[in-house]
Amino acid sequence: MRKLISVTMMGVVVMGFGMGLSGCSDEAGTKKETTTTTPGGTTTTTDSSKVKTSGDNPPPPAKP
Repeated sequence: MRKLISVTMMGVVVMGFGMGLSGCSDEAGTKKETTTTTPGGTTTTTDSSKVKTSGDNPPPPAKP
């Protein structure tokens, strides 16, 4: 019985690590790179924005 509990708990811990390391992060963002070629040369513009995704500012509750 102890071995069964130990194996079950090890499985739970391993699954927890797997979910934690699978790419869940606190930030999401976008990156847009624009390259413009002109007679004077090439210009590259990079626009990036990051959105912090935490529970600090949840959406308002739905109205009934």
